[in-house]
Amino acid sequence: MMNLYESCKTPIRVAYFGFILIAFGFLIQNESVNVFYTFRSSIVLFMAELCLRIGEFIIMNLPLIFMLNIVCKKANNASPVVMALVGYFTFVVTTMLFSTQTLNAQAYATGYGINSVFNTSSSTRFPLETGMIGSFLVAYATRAAFILSRHRDSYSLTNIFARDTSGIIYNFIFCFLLGLAISYTFPYFYTYLQNAISFIGTDLLDPMRIGLYSVLDRVLSILGLGNIIRYPFWYTSAGGSFSNTITGQSVLGDVNIWTYLKDSNASYVGAGRFITPFYIINMFIIPAFYLGTLFSMSDRSDRSLLTFEFLFAIVLSIAAGNPLPTELLMLFTSPAILIMYLIMVGMSSAVLVSLEAFLGFSSRISNTVIAMPGSFADFIINIRNSSLLPSIRIIFFVGLACFVFMLVFTLFYYRFLAFDFARTGKGEMLVNDIITIAGGPDNIISAGSGLFRLNVYIRDPEKISFEKIQDIGIRRVVETRNGLTFELGTSCNAIARRINKKLIK
Repeated sequence: MMNLYESCKTPIRVAYFGFILIAFGFLIQNESVNVFYTFRSSIVLFMAELCLRIGEFIIMNLPLIFMLNIVCKKANNASPVVMALVGYFTFVVTTMLFSTQTLNAQAYATGYGINSVFNTSSSTRFPLETGMIGSFLVAYATRAAFILSRHRDSYSLTNIFARDTSGIIYNFIFCFLLGLAISYTFPYFYTYLQNAISFIGTDLLDPMRIGLYSVLDRVLSILGLGNIIRYPFWYTSAGGSFSNTITGQSVLGDVNIWTYLKDSNASYVGAGRFITPFYIINMFIIPAFYLGTLFSMSDRSDRSLLTFEFLFAIVLSIAAGNPLPTELLMLFTSPAILIMYLIMVGMSSAVLVSLEAFLGFSSRISNTVIAMPGSFADFIINIRNSSLLPSIRIIFFVGLACFVFMLVFTLFYYRFLAFDFARTGKGEMLVNDIITIAGGPDNIISAGSGLFRLNVYIRDPEKISFEKIQDIGIRRVVETRNGLTFELGTSCNAIARRINKKLIK
């Protein structure tokens, strides 16, 4: 997982940057923020719109960014980037031509600009929206094609072409086949999702169904497919309906109902049920994860370097958060924390519904992928509404309980669970090997952990056993002025503690 994280580290940072841009535009234009201060400068409003659109473009193309970064990192060569683009376009066009066009609009991608080329008399065809799934499939197909082109047989049919050309041909074939496979299998996956949506929509007051929705929403968002489940509940009858008996106006969808009721000062129990969990996620769970990760770093120098960055991430999450970048970070570094996070999201959503605590948000953005529900501005502004105070109190105390649990679990994970979870004994062997590499216990001053790296401070650099480094297979070891730094992932804190215990003995 740490090797995959190294390949995906830059796209995760790009995702953070994209959401920072969106957050700036969101806060400037947010109605709740404008209650306290209204921005009237045309330059500020223009910059807010500019940042919002640039951020939206980045996030909507995040799967493509992941794919390009993976193939470039894996091959350490620029040629696979071109191969990946050709393969990705082949994959997309294949899904457009061979997939069924009878699914709901959320199952198709409209941002590639190729749908109008293949107009027919009956309908316009669109490529399937495969999100991260498609990008990772193409990335590893490109990797395979690149390796195959470098090790081709002298009697191969593609031997008449240059290596890069033969790689493009291989990747074209691989991605075409992948496109065919996805075209015929994705509709089954989508059908299962539609069955889940129908199951949840039959009883919007059932805590377990809302909990299931919250878990599916976060899992699909990580996969780049969140709009499939969000749009029906936010903007269609799946999320409920409200009829104004005086005007006869009917409103569909959870977000639409909340916005309508807020504008008309009407009341409706349950509006905002699909948004309420985001207040728990953004204001309590995500900050607890960052604080737990920060506190798990025993090396003061590393912790001080990352303190501002982590505090900024916490403030961003509370002020205008979207949990996707943090969830990607969890996925590639600590899947166990991600699983616990999903369990907490589902359980807290169920508790909120059972206690009838509902709090929505007014969204003027139809794109559910870049929406910023659950911000502090939307939370605090509703305190003025006396009818919402009970819900706000419940959200706060449930969120506080989630904060404490997530903080404790994160610290516990880094200290214990991240170290040889299956108890294979390899963890203790690794600790002993690191001590041997550093020249033995007498040559080690202390060990400290940073973010996914172990810092071993030594007395005499000449006693370092560099030949032993090759034997234990650690991905990266760096010699510093004070000792050695090992890239070991989330187990660094536990390993540092064990090394220090051995030094005491």
